[in-house]
Amino acid sequence: MKDMEEQLEEQLEEELHEFQREQEKVKNIVEQLGGRNTKQNKIVSIIFLLVIFSLLAVGLGLQKTSLNLTLQIVIITALFKIIWMMYGTQKSNHFQFWILSTLEFRINEIDKKIKRIEKLIKVKDDNGNTNNFTV
Repeated sequence: MKDMEEQLEEQLEEELHEFQREQEKVKNIVEQLGGRNTKQNKIVSIIFLLVIFSLLAVGLGLQKTSLNLTLQIVIITALFKIIWMMYGTQKSNHFQFWILSTLEFRINEIDKKIKRIEKLIKVKDDNGNTNNFTV
């Protein structure tokens, strides 16, 4: 009986380690897709800020263009940055949704297997009583 318990414990520990490895892989993939601030996001943000400040400096400081035109160009540049951020977020959300759908499918399969196993595990003891073990 102890051997069986030890085997079960070892199996559960192995499954836990496997789950943690998979979780780390998924976390890294989501970060690459834009789930968090990556190096690429920081570089693009710096470039957009430099473009905006240079447009403001040229338009307002040097007065090469009118104030109205300068502000319109700055606003359009900021909108491009917002659109780029929304695209990255959408891509990350789509991937996370895909992962959750896959997990739900796997959980449903496991649930069906557990129900089948529960039906199969009916042991009669010496007295003729039926013991139902649930997993």
